[in-house]
Amino acid sequence: MTVEPDFPRAENSSQAGNIPQSQAGMTATGTRPPFDFGRLRPGDLIAGIASLLVLISVFVPWYTFAAAAGADGSNATPAQQQLVLAICGDQPAVCSSDAPPRVSVTALGGGAGGWRYLILVVAIIGVLYVLSRAAAATAQVVPYHWQILIGLTAVQGLLVLIAFFDNPLDILDSFGSSSWAAGAFIGLIAAIAAMVAAIRVMQENKGPRALGPTHPGTTAEG
Repeated sequence: MTVEPDFPRAENSSQAGNIPQSQAGMTATGTRPPFDFGRLRPGDLIAGIASLLVLISVFVPWYTFAAAAGADGSNATPAQQQLVLAICGDQPAVCSSDAPPRVSVTALGGGAGGWRYLILVVAIIGVLYVLSRAAAATAQVVPYHWQILIGLTAVQGLLVLIAFFDNPLDILDSFGSSSWAAGAFIGLIAAIAAMVAAIRVMQENKGPRALGPTHPGTTAEG
């Protein structure tokens, strides 16, 4: 009589593959890194990148002024003199040259006005907020995501719009001509793009709710 060796039997393939979906989901979630840009929607990414461009733009010349060849500064008003002194504090070569000056001023430069630092502050907050959404802890804690994003981009857009049309070098137009530089256009376009992206996030967030209630066991992300 021959005795067959008692090999261990393989588990039923159907039983092996019968893993609860909840457990599989937990395993997949557990392997996800704590900081993942995949958590960001396209609108979040656009708003964050656009706010970063706004931040960069304030360090690029926003306003320019070119003095006329026969301009006489002896008749300058106190406000004009104060502006020229503020500009010369940052750009001494402008006042030391005998040629008619050509001036380029950043949004944070001398004479531009200190309130424009608010653009820098709001842009930094916007970029950091979008980055924080890529973190697992923050993404679940903040329930009013699109409302916050709309608010930040709206304030940023309003400040940039005011700064764009409030050219501080306009008061020197009696001695030449002032205009906008590249930084003003970059900042304005980027601020508009950030607002449009935030509106897209709002629409994406409201879309599923408008179609009907969510499935049991699921939660709508803010």
